[in-house]
Amino acid sequence: MVRTFDVALSFATEEQKLVEQVYDYLRAEGFRVFFAPSLEGQAVLSGKNQRQIFYQIFGWEARYVALFVSKNYLRREVPMEEARIALFKREGNGTAIPIYLEDDAMLPPQIFDPSKTNYFRSPYPEAIAAHLADRCRDKAEKRTTPDGAMMPGASGSGGMHISGNIGQKQIFIQDHQGDINL
Repeated sequence: MVRTFDVALSFATEEQKLVEQVYDYLRAEGFRVFFAPSLEGQAVLSGKNQRQIFYQIFGWEARYVALFVSKNYLRREVPMEEARIALFKREGNGTAIPIYLEDDAMLPPQIFDPSKTNYFRSPYPEAIAAHLADRCRDKAEKRTTPDGAMMPGASGSGGMHISGNIGQKQIFIQDHQGDINL
């Protein structure tokens, strides 16, 4: 199956700034990212049944879905519907990734079993982006440009080497426990 997006980002409005940073990092690495507020996201949603589009994207059009879980996320109907779609349609295959932003905000056990699916915990956009980039590279489909060249971010080289991020710094993630060298 050809996927439209490498990763789709599901979040509560209150976390939009953090998620936008993750989006910027992933895009700088060459990943195809669905982020509803972006120009590309708005073009996908424009003039269409948004509920149906979200169902398609979070259900199967994105290789991975990142669920940015916070107290706000858990209180909002739309993000929780996106989580249910992603977790149900993906049947615990590890492609729906809860990202826990707060220690005391966790998906309810009736929709998410942490013993069957991995999750990630961090409030740092750099660490989250690196984790998602690594996941996308782990099972990367060969992505090439029309002339056959490998697309940026598709090499599977590990580590994130962002060259156009907001801080204009090169970032190397040491591990997934929150240790970050900037």
